[in-house]
Amino acid sequence: MSVPALALLLVGLLAGAVGLLRDNDDAMVSGLFAVLTAVPLLIIRTVHNSQRVSAEQLAAADQAGYMRALDHVARGLLDAPTPRRGGNRDRAEQVAGNVITLRPRHSDQPERKAQ
Repeated sequence: MSVPALALLLVGLLAGAVGLLRDNDDAMVSGLFAVLTAVPLLIIRTVHNSQRVSAEQLAAADQAGYMRALDHVARGLLDAPTPRRGGNRDRAEQVAGNVITLRPRHSDQPERKAQ
């Protein structure tokens, strides 16, 4: 199905381009129709191919992911990030883990009271 759909796509693109360049509305509309017919066929074929994965392909993808994770660990990419330097927020105490309050409370400001 992919070869006829690809051929239909190319013919539609060619007919649409020729119709656009030569001001031929019929050729442009027929090319657009051919392209709009071919695109869903190509999408269906791509989804069908992605759903048919063999056990060897799954094992190869799993092995590649495992090797990539080992490479990241070896380079130190999975370590905890270094603390930031500078800025006003470094003095404020973090609430929980990586949460930064939008408006940290400063203890040096006097409390407001109603008059």
